Parts: sequence; C-alpha cells; structure tokens
Amino acid sequence: MTLLRDLRHRGARVLAPLVAAAALLSACGGGTQQVQSFAPARLLVLGDEASMIVNDGTNDGFKFSINDRRGTTAGKCLVAPTFVQQLASFYGMVFAECNPTAATPRAVIHARLGARVDDATSGMRAQLAGVGGLAASDMVTVMIGANDMIDLYERKRAGTLTDAQARAEAVRLGRVAAGQINQILGAGARALVFTIPDMGRSPYAVNANKTDAGAAALISVLSSTYNAALRLGIDSTDYDGRNYGLVLADDIMAAIVRFPGSFLGSPTNVVDAACPTVNADACALTDSTATTTLVAAAGARTNTYLWASDRHMGPVAHAQIGAQAVSRAANNPF
Repeated sequence: MTLLRDLRHRGARVLAPLVAAAALLSACGGGTQQVQSFAPARLLVLGDEASMIVNDGTNDGFKFSINDRRGTTAGKCLVAPTFVQQLASFYGMVFAECNPTAATPRAVIHARLGARVDDATSGMRAQLAGVGGLAASDMVTVMIGANDMIDLYERKRAGTLTDAQARAEAVRLGRVAAGQINQILGAGARALVFTIPDMGRSPYAVNANKTDAGAAALISVLSSTYNAALRLGIDSTDYDGRNYGLVLADDIMAAIVRFPGSFLGSPTNVVDAACPTVNADACALTDSTATTTLVAAAGARTNTYLWASDRHMGPVAHAQIGAQAVSRAANNPF
C-alpha cells in the first residue's frame, strides 16, 4: 500500500503541470486549431522570360518555352504550364495573359523580357517599383539572374571583364538580388525564391564552348557563385521558412541532366534546343496535324528536350520546378 500511494503521489506531481499546460493551450486555441495554410490575396511574379506569358491579344498567351497551339479550343496557354502557372493554379488564381475563362486575375506578372538583376529599367528595383507597394497578404516569386550570367561571360569574352572580375560581379549581383528579397520580406510579404539553372549546361554554353574552350565551365562557375551569394545574402536572422521558401531550380535541372531517362521522354536530349529561335511565339506546335516549329531532329517533342531554346527551359523543367514550388507553398509555415 505504501508503494502504491507513493506511485500515485509521484504520478500526480508529473501529471499536474501537463494538465495545466493543456488547459493553457486550450485557452489559447492550441487544443482545437490547426495551422492554417497561407492564402495570398495576390501572386506577384518577378524575374525574366522564364516567368513571363506574352498575351496574344485574346488572353491565350505564349510562354518562353514550348507552346502547344494545336486545335481551336481556347485555353491553349494552359498546356505545358510554366512553374509560375502551376503555382497560380495551386492558389486558384489566373494571369490576365492566360485567362480563357475571363476570371478576375489575381496573379500579376511584373517579370520583364531580358531582365537583369541590377538593370535600371528591367531589374528587380524597377519591377518592384511597378508593383506599387507590398502587403502581408502578397506572395512574391523571384527567379532572375540567368541573363546576367550569359552577359558576364560575353563581357569576359569581349575582354571588358577579366575572369576574376566576372566572378566578383556574379557575387555582387547575387547580393543585390538578396537585398531586394530582404526588402520584400521586410514589407511583410511572403516569397518563393528560385535559384537559377546552371547556365553552363545550357545550349548557349554548349555552343559557345565549341569556339571558346572553357566557356561552359566559366558560365557554370558564375551560375553557382551567383546562387550561393543569393542564398547567403537573405537575412537568416530575421527571415526563415515562415517568410520565404527556397526552390532549388539548379539542383532540379542537374538531376534531370544526370538521370534524363527518369524525367524526359525518349530519345532524351539535355544539350540541344528544341526550338529554332528564342521568341516566345516562335516555338509552337501549330495545328491538329502536329506540324511543328520544333527543330527537325527526330523525337523533338515537348517532353523529350530539357531546353526549349538556347537559354530557356522546356516544359519538363518547368513541371519539376513548379512541383517543388507548390510543395514549398503548401508545406512552409508561412
């Protein structure tokens, strides 16, 4: 009996604080409420062509990827969606540039053609100025820097930058982009930040390497240097997964290059461009007979090529990056 009374006494002492804690949580709503997913009022898209849709005049626009324009039914812009389209769909939003049902657009593209990080007219500062103010109910996406890496290489090749200067500029640009993201987060908005692909593996770099040995390697170094500066430049003291999610586009593209058969249709191609030009509307499956403006190579389809143009991603890359973006949006405790 003494032992039983002792156990009961000890049990009471252990349980008492747990009961009190449970009561406190219940009073605060912790016992009955679940964490609520962030539901933004707006999706604001910053970046370059990878995030753009060009309106065709009927709100059924073109992407800088492979566009499937077969058939006569409205909504062809929804086929082979880009990563920002996938994210918009997750939030139940549409872009004005791809809006076959004439819904009220709550996703807005501020990304610009040829955008470079610190450019006065196309860069992040200019794009944010066009937003006209941020709110805590906004989700902002940022993927920018790919055009900068090609520009840095071309300046190095032209002799206006040394190798070391090009690398230092990649660091500076990564920090500039991170500084702008810190401002976005400081305004209370949430963000999804995308690293850029390894542009040293792009068809542009592959072709440049044929006449300038070491071109692809340098562009790869510039890309990784930029991505590292971008990631390290985001203020980890004030901001974490409650404020932003990081989408590793570079890792995703690297995985596709390493294991193409796991992602692409056969015959896989991770080095050439599927499209003959860079223009958004020039690479499209055009009609019901499957006449295409893709390159003439056998097997050139929307799902067999990693790259759409010499510097723009194809639909498979967009699909994989979009899937990670949606995962971040769903699972980060925004």
